[in-house]
Amino acid sequence: MKVIDRELIKHLDWLTIIIVLALFTIGIISIASIMASPFSGDEQTISDFMQKLNFEYVERQLVNFAVAIAVFVIVVVLDYHFYEKLANIMYAGIVFLLLLLVLVGKTSRGVAGWFVLSSINRAIQPAELCKVVLIIMFAKIISKSIEKHGKLKGIKDIGLILAICALPTALVLWQPDFGTAFVFICILVFMLFVSGISWKYIVPTLIVAMLLAPLLYLFVLNPEQQDRIRVFLDPEADPLGAGYNVIQSKLSIGSGQLTGKGFFTAGTLAQLKYVPERHTDFIFSGIVEGIGFIGGTIIILLYFILIFRWLYNAYISGDTFGMCIIVGCAAMILAHVFENIGMTIGLMPVTGIPLPFISYGGSNLLTSMIAVGLVVNVYMRRPIGRSLADRRRR
Repeated sequence: MKVIDRELIKHLDWLTIIIVLALFTIGIISIASIMASPFSGDEQTISDFMQKLNFEYVERQLVNFAVAIAVFVIVVVLDYHFYEKLANIMYAGIVFLLLLLVLVGKTSRGVAGWFVLSSINRAIQPAELCKVVLIIMFAKIISKSIEKHGKLKGIKDIGLILAICALPTALVLWQPDFGTAFVFICILVFMLFVSGISWKYIVPTLIVAMLLAPLLYLFVLNPEQQDRIRVFLDPEADPLGAGYNVIQSKLSIGSGQLTGKGFFTAGTLAQLKYVPERHTDFIFSGIVEGIGFIGGTIIILLYFILIFRWLYNAYISGDTFGMCIIVGCAAMILAHVFENIGMTIGLMPVTGIPLPFISYGGSNLLTSMIAVGLVVNVYMRRPIGRSLADRRRR
C-alpha cells in the first residue's frame, strides 16, 4: 500500500472538483431557501430575512459534507488498486448489513433501509454504500477477464458478476427499495457494456428480462408499487393519492417559468410545502421554481459535463481496473440524475432517488463523494505512472 506522493497533488482533476463544489453549493442555497418559513415580501433588513430562515438542515448538510470530504481524502490518498484487494471483504460486509437491515431495521417511509443512530441524530443507509462496493467488485472481475481474454468472456465470469449483483439487489428489493435496485442494474449494464461482452449473452438476457417484467409486476410488486407504475403512465388517474407528488412537482416546476421566482422570495410553492419531500427526493422542482427553466438546464448541463469528463478520464486511464471503476461511478451518477429529474417531471416512476450532491441526506452524499474520490484517484495516478515508466526506460 503506497501513500500518496506529493507530486500527485499537481494532477488532481480540478474540473471534477469544481463541478461537484458548484452542485453542492446550489444544493445548500436551495435547502436554505426551500426550508425557510414563507417570505411575505415585506422583509427589508437582514434580520427580517434571518428570522425566516431555518438553518437546521443547512447545518446538518454541512456536517454531512465535512464527513464526506474527510472520507474523500482517505479514498484519494490510498492507491485505488488497494481497494481491489479489499473488494471481497467489503462485499461480504455490505451484504451482511443489508441482510441485517431487512431482519431488524427500522422502517422509514415504508422502507427498512436505515440504521438509525439516535445518539447522534443520524441514519446510515448501507444500500448507498453498496453501490461503490459493487462498482469495485465488478471492476475487479471485468478487468481481470479483459486482461486475460481481451473482453469479458466465459459463463463463469459472467455468471459470477450476475450473482454478485443479484444478492444485494434481492435484499434491497426486500426492503423494499426499487430505486436503489434500479441503480444497481444500471451500474451492471454500463460496466458490462464496456467489458466487450458478446451479443450472444446480451440478446437472450434482454428477452428473458422482457418476459419476466409482467410477472414481476403481477407477483412481486405490492399494490402500492403497482399504483406508482400506473400513475407514472397516467398521473391524473389518482391525483390525490399515488399521483399527488408528481402533479405537485410539475406544477411547481412550471410556476418557475423561464427565469424563476428567485430564492428567498415570497410566493414560492416550495416554502409553502406544496411539494412533498421538497428538500430530498423532489428538491429539483423547488430549485427550478426558484431559478426557472434556464437554471434547471444549467444544472443538467453541469451533470452531463461531469459525466462526460469521467468517461474521458476512463478513456485515458491507461489501466483496465481504473477504467472500469470510473465507468461504474459515471453510471451511478447518471442513473441518479436520470431517475430523480425524470420522476420530478413525470418521465419516470417515483422511486425515492436523491439528486447527487444537491439533495439533503448524508448517506447519498457520502457515497457520491466516495465515487468522486475513486475517479480523482484513478485520474491523478495516470500521468505519474506513465512518467515514472518513461524515466525507468531512460
